[in-house]
Amino acid sequence: MERRTRIPYLVMIVLALAIAGLLVYIVPYRYQLNRSVEFEENKEPLDGPLTGYAPPAENTEECEDSKLVYIGLTWEMWEPSPGEYRVDVLEERYHISKWKEENKHAVLRFLCDIPGKERHRDIPDWLYEKTGDGEYYDTDYGKGYSPDYENPYFRERHSLAVQALAEYCNQDDFVAYVELGSLGHWGEWHTNTEEGVPPMPDAEICWEYVLDYSDHFHNARLLMRRNYVMASEGTLGLYNDMVGSREDTEVWMQWIRDGGSFETAGRPLEYVPMENFWEQAPCGGEFTSLYPMEELLTDRLEETMSMIRESHMTFLGPQCPEGSLKDGNAAQAIREKLGYRYYISKLSTQYSFGENRLNVKMTWENSGIAPLYWDWPVTMYVYDRQGELLYWQDVNLQLSQVLPGKEVETVNQIPFTDQLREGYQIGVGITSPDEKEHLYLAMDGEIRDGVQMLYTYEQKKG
Repeated sequence: MERRTRIPYLVMIVLALAIAGLLVYIVPYRYQLNRSVEFEENKEPLDGPLTGYAPPAENTEECEDSKLVYIGLTWEMWEPSPGEYRVDVLEERYHISKWKEENKHAVLRFLCDIPGKERHRDIPDWLYEKTGDGEYYDTDYGKGYSPDYENPYFRERHSLAVQALAEYCNQDDFVAYVELGSLGHWGEWHTNTEEGVPPMPDAEICWEYVLDYSDHFHNARLLMRRNYVMASEGTLGLYNDMVGSREDTEVWMQWIRDGGSFETAGRPLEYVPMENFWEQAPCGGEFTSLYPMEELLTDRLEETMSMIRESHMTFLGPQCPEGSLKDGNAAQAIREKLGYRYYISKLSTQYSFGENRLNVKMTWENSGIAPLYWDWPVTMYVYDRQGELLYWQDVNLQLSQVLPGKEVETVNQIPFTDQLREGYQIGVGITSPDEKEHLYLAMDGEIRDGVQMLYTYEQKKG
């Protein structure tokens, strides 16, 4: 008797499980909730933030259509008298307020020696009067004054000057890249010893100059002219000011591949192999002045492009195409090649009956030559069929880790409702931390308030 009473309960349990199983199958099938869509990369120009050409910031006309500007600041301009740091001159000369309003970013280099046509100094008069132990030069590079970088007072005042500059820059993220200058001609960490200019200081002193930057700049990415041991240990980027010169660039890249050493007034500076440095830190620089820009963009274009690809460059400036040249196809092609180019190659949705959620999986790729070196927030947005925002969620993605040739998958979950069953849209928004700038994917899709629409689901009829 007891056995008979259990049979209906067992039947009910079996039926319930069967119904649940059918629902798990029928609901997604009936409404086509499980889908997979592949996307083609859009080949249209992107001109994304934090990459491209960096023309001289003082030239407003040349900077109008760039996302970066270059600031080459001499010590003489920054500190005309001891402890007087001329923020007003810096902001006025380089139009900083204007560029900030336009959401541009800067490449900054602090300079002590710029070879020119006339005899001159690029350090303040008061510093020269206090030290005066450098040497004037007249070489193939030009004319100028090479300070004694080992002088203790020079070192002390340099540290204070860079600290003050960093404190100003750290107020926001306008200055995105700092090229470690200070030492050598053009701040390139070498001197023309072949024509009698005193050599670079001992390696230990050079370390102190690096620390002046790394200890104080907090928001910007730091780059060195050569792959010295400091760049390797500090995970710094590198910059090449001879882009377009095959011979000079090959030597630079050989140092990066094989290492070596550079003679100084004391212990040599060691080059450390850093072939994959661009995966973690940026590569910048500018075009060489050895050849006319027209030649670099025509007869030497293919060779120039190969140098940019091989070194995984993110920006070029201040020596870059200007005037009518910057609007030409060659200059545009080079600008498009610089930096990142993100897109989503695949999006799939999978309905989970038990959780009543829709899993959204996206495959991210980068067809550029470098990543973005900041992990800007990425957000997925879901809209109903009328375009009203229903739901948003952070995407667990580090853009800096999406390297060229690499696929990265992310998964998000959408709480599923009857409203979504009628139809929905999925979009992605990538914004700067202050939400003033947007990074768009190399994909077709309507842009709606900074959100790029990717996918539309419509309920199956009948």
